[in-house]
Amino acid sequence: MLPTCFRIKPHVKQVAIGLRQFCKPLVGANYTYGQRKRTLCTPSTQDATNQKDWREAASLMVFAKDDNQPKNSVFDYKMLFLKRQSTANDAYGGASVFPGGVIDDADLSPEWMHVFKKLGIMSMNNFGWEHLKNKPRAGPIASPRAKDLLPNDVAFRLCAIRETFEESGILIASSHDYVKQSMKNVSAKTFAPSSCYRELEENKVLEWRRKISSDANQFLVMCKELDIFPNIWSLFEVNNLLTPRVNKRRYDTMFYLSALESQPGVIIDEKEMTNDQWLNPAEGLQLHFEGDINLFPPQLLECAKWLDFPKITDVQNYAAKVMDEGREICLPVAFHLKDCLVQTLPGDDCYPENVSLASISENPKLEETEEENLKRCKNLHRITFYDKTRKSLRLDCNIKLPHKNHPPRNINSQDWAMAKVQ
Repeated sequence: MLPTCFRIKPHVKQVAIGLRQFCKPLVGANYTYGQRKRTLCTPSTQDATNQKDWREAASLMVFAKDDNQPKNSVFDYKMLFLKRQSTANDAYGGASVFPGGVIDDADLSPEWMHVFKKLGIMSMNNFGWEHLKNKPRAGPIASPRAKDLLPNDVAFRLCAIRETFEESGILIASSHDYVKQSMKNVSAKTFAPSSCYRELEENKVLEWRRKISSDANQFLVMCKELDIFPNIWSLFEVNNLLTPRVNKRRYDTMFYLSALESQPGVIIDEKEMTNDQWLNPAEGLQLHFEGDINLFPPQLLECAKWLDFPKITDVQNYAAKVMDEGREICLPVAFHLKDCLVQTLPGDDCYPENVSLASISENPKLEETEEENLKRCKNLHRITFYDKTRKSLRLDCNIKLPHKNHPPRNINSQDWAMAKVQ
């Protein structure tokens, strides 16, 4: 049996979202979160283009079936984490992250249509995600592009696959017939863990990775030469996150999920990453709290969510379902209390009704303790940090999230301190 804090259990009773403003109202574009309209205050065009307030990116959570798990293990899969190089100018240095990176012009190139036409896709409006145009879209997926470029749904999946190959050597691509079947599965809403391309010898992986790292257009060249197809239909859109406003480097990131039938070999690039680990969600959290790895809030939240999904088929079915519901932007908004730092997410009573997306120099400070704050905030969607290492924390979510999104499990790091993961 797993310790109590690891056991799969129904989530806490959910209540309706109620928002409470703690900052000055700002003027901006309205959008709806659940049943409540809020305002996003975007930077001016000059801020967004000239100052490049943030960059658009894609990240891929790679799940793989693990048949070597102990018989009494709750989870039948593991997730890929890559440890970033520790550098002085990298705020995420040393962190364990999911593969990913910034979108490149090559990912949007219409030259990819020469590859996709072999799969029977004759126009840019025929990839299978056109029905999402009537759903809420956010982040890079909603950004306007020139009509002759690839659709965002395609380009950001290509970006996630390319970056995953560059950083880990894992190539989410397959033969013509296999990818055609993946397309049919998406259309028929029948899903099963997929495969990845495993026929490249290590020296060829290194050779192609070196070329692609220097010129992202080489990813298309590689696919043509190997006669393989990026399996964008095996990637499911599960999140969109805009880096908090106080960070010097900000990214508007689409998070995708791909479930594999078995663990592929990993060849670390040793340029951006130092090592890899395959961990189930409970192991990831446990190692973070013990100080063996360093997770940032996006990874903490994902691990806490997947605690409620013991089987890889559960993971994939959820990802496929929630993708069809659309997505809204998720911008964490933090503030200091007298005894902690609170990072709120949409739906928390202390999440501001009027949210500016523009960068700020520091988080606001409220003259109250955590205890006092919780007396006036009943609807919670937040992480509370009690030290700068982010090892001592609480994660609370007692609201119903919109668009069938599954909430993260409530977590108190003290409950995990002495627990042992099976």
